[in-house]
Amino acid sequence: MNGRRIARWFATLFVVALFTGIAVAQDREPAARALLAKYAGSYDTDAFLREPALRAELEKLLEPALAHLERNLRVRGSVDLSGSTLSVSGNAPHQGTEEEAIVCFVPIDGRVESAIYSRGTVTVYARTPVYEYLTLCIKDWITLVNSNHLDRFKQPQNVRLAQPR
Repeated sequence: MNGRRIARWFATLFVVALFTGIAVAQDREPAARALLAKYAGSYDTDAFLREPALRAELEKLLEPALAHLERNLRVRGSVDLSGSTLSVSGNAPHQGTEEEAIVCFVPIDGRVESAIYSRGTVTVYARTPVYEYLTLCIKDWITLVNSNHLDRFKQPQNVRLAQPR
């Protein structure tokens, strides 16, 4: 009987935690949608990187490596959108494929992940210590830099293009 009470208590605790998390996510949803609408496809990458929640977390995650990240993002394109993740990637001037970086931001939960590619090594800055839990934003970028960007320009041998008749 005591074991059943404990099990019921844990089940109740789980349900409360689940619904509390849903409520918090719903509270953040309008602000997240506004950020997605404001930055997805935008070239105002400076403003994006200065967003208060993003900037504060970048400073905490990278500490002394923040200057390296910023140097590796000096040449960059627009803010990209992948799923519900906003990102900016780039490279140091005249050092594409040598010195690169990315910042990924998930507005709905405030998660920030970043990575720096330097001297052949990718260093990821994130709250999670487990690679498999990183965002696809970071993992896809790692795949890209590890291939030296070749798959963007040269068709891989195992890729066929099919055309409609």
